[in-house]
Amino acid sequence: MPCLTTLVEIIFKLSKCSNIKTQKMKRIIPILVFALLAFSCSDVKRTTDSTEELNALRTELDSLKNLKAEAPSDANGQIATFLTFQESNAEEAMNFYVGLFENSRIIDVEKYGNDGPAKEGTILVATFELNGSKFACSDSPMKHEWDFTPGVSIWVDCKTDAEIENLYAKLSENGSVLLPLDTYSWSPKFAFVEDRFGVSWQLNLKLTN
Repeated sequence: MPCLTTLVEIIFKLSKCSNIKTQKMKRIIPILVFALLAFSCSDVKRTTDSTEELNALRTELDSLKNLKAEAPSDANGQIATFLTFQESNAEEAMNFYVGLFENSRIIDVEKYGNDGPAKEGTILVATFELNGSKFACSDSPMKHEWDFTPGVSIWVDCKTDAEIENLYAKLSENGSVLLPLDTYSWSPKFAFVEDRFGVSWQLNLKLTN
């Protein structure tokens, strides 16, 4: 808009100058008016184009935000916890865990067929998520000398008393309590349990400021 202001000022000053002949004024003023109109139209077009471009960018940004919000968590991450079950109960355990934790889902399941080394219908490999953390599991076709151990456990930070108490009750049911739910020097509320499938869990109440 500075150019428009300058042209208007020039026209006004010329109209006030008595030393400029009328004929010259008649020739100059239409030219200046035309220039004024041209600048005005150009500015309007630039403003319109800029507004349309800005609206388009805003629309695209909103679309990207929506896609990000709707996108599932990364199911193809490099690292996952793998659980090997030896009692043909991998599917039962997976369904139990997915039903226990919020924002959890089964991603993929592949089962043994009738010609496989394990019982037909048991889990060859399955992947699932527990509140965004990736897990995989399998039914072993043979019995191993090793099994699950408390030396490797799953740590869970709980946000509320209700959450940790619910997990403690459900995970310890038909399992065993390695450390009861209580207040300890390292945590306001903590428990160490082994569930009925033999998997160990450390439950911690994490207070937020």
